[in-house]
Amino acid sequence: MRSNYVRGASMSCSALQAEIQEMLVESGASGFRLASEQGKAAIAFSAGDRQFRLVLSQPGSADSRLEPEYDPLQPHSTGHESKTMQEAARKNWWQLAVLIRAKLDAVAKGIVTFDEEFLAYMVMPGGATVFQATGPAITTAYAAARKASSRDAPPKEARRE
Repeated sequence: MRSNYVRGASMSCSALQAEIQEMLVESGASGFRLASEQGKAAIAFSAGDRQFRLVLSQPGSADSRLEPEYDPLQPHSTGHESKTMQEAARKNWWQLAVLIRAKLDAVAKGIVTFDEEFLAYMVMPGGATVFQATGPAITTAYAAARKASSRDAPPKEARRE
């Protein structure tokens, strides 16, 4: 596993995408698709009668996580910017490959089911993923619980520290 981990760190984006596809297909997924649009890349596939979609922010998009030393507001030479963007993209794909490998290993070992491990990425009727459909409600529920617990808490001066 360690040799694959190190080897993957130096693979190209297209090689990492192919590795992700191979891992998913070997685990029984089908209909693998890769799309890129508006600073994001998406991997979509089917497993059983369910569809799944994982979205990866691309370097240079508004919500991407670039290397800390890269500042898009500072002028860079085209060569440096291009190299930095390519390295950041390769790192994103490598991290996604590591994540998917870990998820599939957990499924293969019987720790979780495929649906449990990929639930957030499952596409529901209508096109939203489970996370997109439930995330706002979960955030609201936690905010309401925090608000209720702060109402029920004794005043600061009454608490013993």
